[in-house]
Amino acid sequence: MEIYLVVRRQKSTYYLEGKESWSVLNVKEQLAGIIDVLPENQRLLKDDTVLEDGKTLVESGFCSSSAKAQSPGALTLALMEGGEFETPATTDYSQAPELPDVMKPQATTPGAKPE
Repeated sequence: MEIYLVVRRQKSTYYLEGKESWSVLNVKEQLAGIIDVLPENQRLLKDDTVLEDGKTLVESGFCSSSAKAQSPGALTLALMEGGEFETPATTDYSQAPELPDVMKPQATTPGAKPE
């Protein structure tokens, strides 16, 4: 079954599509093709827990019913820097500005005729 993942690191976000049977190492190999960093220099985390390379995505807590395209499974990526893995960090997404008053829905009274 198809599984969808969002991998975040600092200000970067990567979307991946894979299979439930993939190992965590398969995900790292997919990322290596995108970010040009070897899998052994990557660390993937789910909810602050480091995922083991040999485990499948299902064993790591992801499945096709919970990691859908509209709500992908979330991972955090940490890279090796100077012989140690960096502290995992992501930057929050920016918030859309508030709608101007002319674009906000207007409250109408039932049976009222538009002007």
